[in-house]
Amino acid sequence: MKSASQDGGECWRKWYATRKAHLLRLSGPPPNDLCVDQLKLTTCIRYAELLLEHPRIFRYLRKNHSTDLRRLQRLIEDFKENCQLSDSGAVRANIKEPHR
Repeated sequence: MKSASQDGGECWRKWYATRKAHLLRLSGPPPNDLCVDQLKLTTCIRYAELLLEHPRIFRYLRKNHSTDLRRLQRLIEDFKENCQLSDSGAVRANIKEPHR
């Protein structure tokens, strides 16, 4: 068996290829319409933010649907933490590639 320095990184390439194959087998291929889904998610989150900025809607939700209000606020916060707007206004997810 060769060490990692002797095989020129071949063991790491095999490891990443095997890991990717297992992940694809478990989760399936990524959707082709991911950009459309991101756009829909961004639109929904921005609309929810606008609704919560309206004082009467916020008071109604706080009084009658406090659990749903907290859940919606958590979704908005998660979106803000995990996504960021680029200069062009497009949403970029904070997903990092593995080191190769």
